[in-house]
Order: sequence, then structure tokens, then C-alpha cells
Amino acid sequence: MSTNASGISFSGIGSGLDIQSIVTQLVNAEGQPQKQLLSDKQASLNTTLSALGQLKSGLSGVQSAIDALQNLDTFRARSVSVGDSTLFSATASPGTALGSYQVEVDQLATAQKLASPGFTNASSTVGAGTLDITAGTSAFSVSVASTDTLSTVRDKINAATGNQGVQASIINVDDGAGGTTSKLVLTASNTGTANGISISAVDSDGNNTDTTGLSVLASNNLTQITAAQDAKIKIDGMSITSASNTISTAINGLTLTLNKAQVGTPTGLEITTDNSTVTAALQNLVTKYNAYQKTYASLTSYDQTSNSAGPLLGDSTATSTNRSLRSLFGNNFATGSTSVQNLADIGLQIDSKGVMTLDTTKLDAALASDPTAVKSMLSDSTNGLTAKVDAVLNPYLQFSGVFDSRSQSINNQLQTITQQQSNLQNRLDQYQKSLMAQFTAMDSYVAQMNQSLSFLSKLN
Repeated sequence: MSTNASGISFSGIGSGLDIQSIVTQLVNAEGQPQKQLLSDKQASLNTTLSALGQLKSGLSGVQSAIDALQNLDTFRARSVSVGDSTLFSATASPGTALGSYQVEVDQLATAQKLASPGFTNASSTVGAGTLDITAGTSAFSVSVASTDTLSTVRDKINAATGNQGVQASIINVDDGAGGTTSKLVLTASNTGTANGISISAVDSDGNNTDTTGLSVLASNNLTQITAAQDAKIKIDGMSITSASNTISTAINGLTLTLNKAQVGTPTGLEITTDNSTVTAALQNLVTKYNAYQKTYASLTSYDQTSNSAGPLLGDSTATSTNRSLRSLFGNNFATGSTSVQNLADIGLQIDSKGVMTLDTTKLDAALASDPTAVKSMLSDSTNGLTAKVDAVLNPYLQFSGVFDSRSQSINNQLQTITQQQSNLQNRLDQYQKSLMAQFTAMDSYVAQMNQSLSFLSKLN
């Protein structure tokens, strides 16, 4: 800054003002209140959207737990007890007829195992030709070259196309003279007489049955280590034969796995109802319902300590759903029973704070006294708990239901806000350009005036 003789002050060319800063402040003053308004509304909508998603997830968990009770197998599970579990184990699928049986294991099923005569070692050649092998329904051929060793034959058998019934291996055993000899061992993949192994040789030496050349591996020259054998059992004195030690055709739904034979010594087997699946399903309902209630409370309560309200406080969707659901759990059901009419009768209760509990002792007693009524109350397709809960929740949770519609509405509002933010920014950008143009023109005019004043001062 300088002062001439006439007292006129100059600050150099132009106004000397920070035009960019002035324009920025003016634009912010114009746009910030509107930006904040849109941002606050956007944040509020996102919070509500998230809260609705959490509430829907909690209610979906309750519905999933409820729907599990509609599975008939939940009420038809079976438990099997065996007197002597060293003989066999047993499982029963849902719905298997209840009953008691005496089971005797007379013979286990075995897989046939054959061994070849001894060779000097696994690298010994065995002769040329073809081996035709069958085991049960599996049939295949192996071509053997004159240079193939015992190891090669083993590998060719195991890798042969169509081989689904034989496993070949080599065992080195004592030869009785202080050394060892190698034997090819063939084991059937499946037990039972029908799965026995048969081998015929087409020997290049022309003799297909002698003990020289490839024919040494034909069935007539092999030693049987284990015979192919079917399992044999008796159920209540009635004989049953099976190719496998796993028997699932004797009693519909019952599977026996045989472990040991003990002729003449039957042991007891009893099939009873297994209520643990009902207990587990109701325990899962308790867990899901309480998780939902915890979510509901956090979203709809008011915290006096922090003076903050949950995002769904006073929300009609949240409150009406919860009210209907809690009311339903306290209703009576048409079961046709005098002892099992409501959920409290089977040990399922909700306290004043909305926490659900299950008294398993009470549940076991109800299942023992009237299992039909318990099943009807929980899973009847018209009047049961599952049907009534679905009737309450489906309008809210189904595709295009209340939650979907509200979420879509909020998303539409968010899209509108995004567009409004974009439009606002465009207007502010134009406003900034206009201000810059005006201040730049003013600065240019001031610069010209300063030049004129400077010229005049020189004339004086």
C-alpha cells in the first residue's frame, strides 16, 4: 500500500482481494444448509432401512424355526437300543414301525481273497497273454506282455477299464528257507458269494491251465485265503441272508450294521420314539425368538441415559408385528386334549419382558402323555402354531410384502435424494462460475481504474 501527493491510495493492479476464497465462502453459504438437509434426511432413511432389515432378519429366523416344526420327521424320529452292541449296531429312519425284536448274528459277510503261487520277487516276469477277470457284475480283461513283471500285472489289474470289483496287491512272505517270495493277492471289492472272483488265462504258451506262464494266475492255480460269504442273521427266529454286513431290507426303515457273529445267542433290539428332535426344534425356536426380541427392543426403545431413541420407536410395522406375535404365543389351540391346550402346557412360556423359555421336563411329560396333541398344537396345517405364525408373518416377510414394500419406498426416496444432491451440486457449480465471472470482471475493472489513477497522478 502506498499514498501519493493527492492522498489517493493504491494497492497495485486489481482489487487485491482473494477472489477464490470469497467465492468459495459465498457458494458454501448458499449450498451448505441445503446439503446438510439432504444429508441428514439421507442418513435418517438409511438408518431406518437398516433397522427394517434387522427386524426382518430376526422375524425370518423365528419363521424358519417355526417352519421346522412342520417337518413330519421332527415328530417321527426313532431311537434304537441294542442289548449287545458288540454284535451289531442299528439305526432307524423317521417313521419306522415301533417294536421289539430278537436278533441273532450267525455269519458275517466276507469278501473273497485269492493268492497266487510265489514268485522270486515282484520284478519277476509272469508270461504273456490275456487274463479275463470277473467279480460280481464286473468283468474286464488285462493284456500281459512277456516283459511285464508281477508288479506290472498288479498295476494293470487295478487300472483296468471296467474293473469295479477287484483290488490287486503284492505280499512278500517267508519261503520256508530263510528267504521271501512274492505273491499276487486279489481281493474282491464287495462282500458276498455273488461277488466272488473268477480268473481265466489265455496263455501264449498254448496251455491255459498249467502252472507255467501266465496260466499260473488262473483261478485253478490260486489259493483261497478268504471265501466269498453272505451274512446270515435271524430276526425273531426268521432267517435273512445278505451280501453285505449292512442290512437295510429286513425291516423297513431299520439298518443293521453287523460286527460279530455269535451263533445261538440272540440279543434284543427295541425301536422307540425319539423326542429329542422335538426338543431341539423348540430350543431353536426359543433361541431365534429371543434373538428377535433383543433386536426389537434395541430398535424400538428409548435410552434415557443417552436421550436417544431407537430408529423404529413408534414404528407401526414393528409394533403391530410384535404385538400379534406375542399374543399368538399365549393363545389356546384346538388339540382335542384337556391336558395340552396351549404352549405353557408343553413348557414353552414368555415372561413379562418378552423372554421365551422352555421347560424340557414339562415338554417330556406332555410328549409322554399325549404326543398326538403336542404334534397337533405345533404343526397342524390349519390350527397349529406353525400355521398361525405363518399367517401373522407371511404378509410382512413374503416377497413384495410389508417389509419389501417399505424398503422399496425408502430406496426410491434415497434415489430421489441422490438426484437432488446432484442437481444442487450442478446449481452450485453454475453459481460459482457466475460469481467468479463477476468478481473477475470487477477485479479487471479495478485494475483499469488503478492504471488510470496512476496515469493521472503522474500528470500532476
